[in-house]
Amino acid sequence: MRRAPTRSSRPRAACAFSVNQCNVANALNAFFNNGGALPANFLPIFNLTGANLGNALTLLSGEAATGAQQGAFQLTNQFLGIMLDPFVDGRSGAGGGGAIGFAPAREELPDDIALAYAKILKEPPKPVAFEQRWSVWGAGYGGSNRTSGDVAVVGSHDLSATTAGGAAGLDYRLAPGTVVGFALAGAGTNWGLAQGLGGGKSDAFQAGVYGTTRSGPAYLAAALAFTNHWMSTDRFAFAGDHLTASFNAQSFGGRVESGYRFATVYGGLTPYAAIQAQNFRTPSYSEADLTSGGFALGFNSRNATDTRSELGGRFDHLLLLNPEAALTRRRRASPRQRRRAARQIRRRVRLPRLHLRRHRHRAVHVVR
Repeated sequence: MRRAPTRSSRPRAACAFSVNQCNVANALNAFFNNGGALPANFLPIFNLTGANLGNALTLLSGEAATGAQQGAFQLTNQFLGIMLDPFVDGRSGAGGGGAIGFAPAREELPDDIALAYAKILKEPPKPVAFEQRWSVWGAGYGGSNRTSGDVAVVGSHDLSATTAGGAAGLDYRLAPGTVVGFALAGAGTNWGLAQGLGGGKSDAFQAGVYGTTRSGPAYLAAALAFTNHWMSTDRFAFAGDHLTASFNAQSFGGRVESGYRFATVYGGLTPYAAIQAQNFRTPSYSEADLTSGGFALGFNSRNATDTRSELGGRFDHLLLLNPEAALTRRRRASPRQRRRAARQIRRRVRLPRLHLRRHRHRAVHVVR
């Protein structure tokens, strides 16, 4: 703490804390110096110094809300991928319904593999007749991600996010090598910050359309997705103030992918290139103060974007386990180049205009 000479004073000094902590301190000082009267619950902050002051500023920052976009991007990415995956149940080869994407129509099988299929399916699988235009598929998806923060400089903390969902879709064959379709999914996300700084969750509804066409071993595929999120956050601010928020957010995403499958003695090799873009929108909303501590934040509406390109390869290999069983192994490798908007949500601090004259010349001390 130090005494500020007047309300209008604005010292130009280097901040001793992280960027996020300094932003909070500067917002409090600017509010006070511009004539605002801080509520009583803020007054103990002005008596803190060093690490205790830094921790208080971190708790006030509301960083937990920024995890919403990480889970949203991760969920839309998985939904786009599942719509273009030719190997989900009901799409590829053996059980009926021709494969989409880079999986070509099945060629004549070698005698030993044909024998294995004959014992399992009573007869070798036959190429799908074009009259079989419709097929239904279903798949589950999910995953986890950990994003490292920069506590010392930026003031951000490690974020863990998990997603899970189930999708079902309908493929329609426009032509022997062309498939279009749509998919619906129900899913959810969950995220949390390190050091118990709060987190959130969401329930989500997803809808998408897709299409793929191939010419021999070459293919071109594209998908568009929309997601509506019912989100909530939960955190504890300074002095144990319990804060929650609920809001709806939307995600939009698209992916275009093209590749070429090479048949080798070891299996199929399909190098591919893809580009993907997403947009995540949150509305203006405010936190609910469950314990009347006075530290609830209001958040501005914002858009966050995520674009990435991929150069990778898919691998598939049909392995005869024994005369009565065959196994297809599949893998994908894809180094990615990504450009993502900063994990930041603009906050606005809503402070009631109370009259606390005896504290009118005090300021949060954050200078070296």
